[in-house]
Amino acid sequence: MSKQSKPLIISLIFLLVIGFVYRLYGLMANYSFWTDENHVAIFVRAILERGQPVLAHGYSTKIYQWLFYWLGAISAKIFGLNEFAIRFPSVIFGVLTIWAVYLLGKELFNRNVGLVSAFFTTFLNIEILWSRQARPYQALQFFFVLGAWFVYKLTKEEKFNWRYFSGFLACGILASLMHGLGLALFFNGFLYLLLFCFPWFKRQIVVARERGLIFSWIAISFLVFLFFVYSFRSSTFAVISNLGEIKNLFYYRVFLWHNYSLLVFLAMVGGLCLVARRKKEWQILILFIAVQGFIVSFLLGQPFVRYFYIIFPFLVLFAAVGLIEISHQIIQTSKLRYLMLVFLAFFMVAMGNKFTLFPERIYSVNEDMQEVPEVDYKKIYAFVGEKIKENPEIVYVANWNDHPIWYLGEGSLDYLLRTTSSSVEIDSFSGAQYVKTLNDFEKVVSNNPKGLILLESWETELPIGAREYIKDNLKKELEIDRLYPVQPRLWPVEVYSWGI
Repeated sequence: MSKQSKPLIISLIFLLVIGFVYRLYGLMANYSFWTDENHVAIFVRAILERGQPVLAHGYSTKIYQWLFYWLGAISAKIFGLNEFAIRFPSVIFGVLTIWAVYLLGKELFNRNVGLVSAFFTTFLNIEILWSRQARPYQALQFFFVLGAWFVYKLTKEEKFNWRYFSGFLACGILASLMHGLGLALFFNGFLYLLLFCFPWFKRQIVVARERGLIFSWIAISFLVFLFFVYSFRSSTFAVISNLGEIKNLFYYRVFLWHNYSLLVFLAMVGGLCLVARRKKEWQILILFIAVQGFIVSFLLGQPFVRYFYIIFPFLVLFAAVGLIEISHQIIQTSKLRYLMLVFLAFFMVAMGNKFTLFPERIYSVNEDMQEVPEVDYKKIYAFVGEKIKENPEIVYVANWNDHPIWYLGEGSLDYLLRTTSSSVEIDSFSGAQYVKTLNDFEKVVSNNPKGLILLESWETELPIGAREYIKDNLKKELEIDRLYPVQPRLWPVEVYSWGI
């Protein structure tokens, strides 16, 4: 290790340690899951109870999130079946992302860009909070960054390097086993080779034609890609069919410019500097950003920050380039240049609420955009569970299907108050009977002497008139509107009863 590289390595290790502490701090408080986290927790419990992510009545998500379920189960086996254990795998992927961002920044540009990018990734609130969720998006982000590194390293080799190609292929497979959006990593990698490295790609084909090796690798990767496309065929075709109907671009523009205007500005400066100097390193970064931006803006039905979050480090890398370019222009003396860089970096950390100077116990997923209901379901279901225990003959109704299964057990939800265009009468996930109209709900109330219903304020797929009927005719037992003491938005959840 050279004298020059030693401080950088020490700094990276320091960032990794700090990143781990910041992501872990306060997580053992075991705040209740939000809706999608409940889904993961249910299948983690199924693995511990039955040895596979399948519910008692046979429902499974097949390979969707399969790997994340198993990682959660391993963690729960070690730490116990609780919120901390199921969220812990994301902590590990969050720390690994810091390392991967450094690797990619160093490979594309230099060590300074890698270190500054890792610095931002360590302290950005958005990176910390998604490293604390029982969702696979942090894992996806890690595999996307590492996959980009493998692809770029592959194209720098004169001869076809099967190790780098295998690394890229592995990242694509693991990302796809985490979430269907992992397919985009396969697409991005091959699109980069065809658009920006076609001469290299053509040369490898010519060289390998005699050996027949590259055709084998291409065939294997293509078959793997087709396997995942087939496995996600229903959702993939549904997404593609949305083209021309979905327009979420404005949402993500507001998300980025309103919340991260300085970061976006620095990224634009960095990108323009790279283009002006005719550097080609920007190509792989802009490709990943452009493809994901297109997918989330025009193909996915609902706009969520977490869908774009997967490629957030690529924006950070551009911003790091921009920050370093500005510091070079301000101070030309090499010895003072690094001091200026450190000053500017800490200035960014100190500004606003988008960076964390000191670890916090609570990070809201609604910090940037108000999109995820954060409610204390543990408190709600402590009450509901006690009522059901006191009244064994009671029927339970809700207008969402996952939290009853996690908190009360499989088969606990009797009726799902929810409209649906499907002719299916039984919800395949919860096993509950659909109640699709107000008239049907009135029959449930009249045919059952005792009942409880959980009513969530944000749910729009309620039968017409059902909310008003519940509030006017049933007894309000409980209302909880938050998970944390201070929240950017409240999400009221009410529990009503009859016959109790």
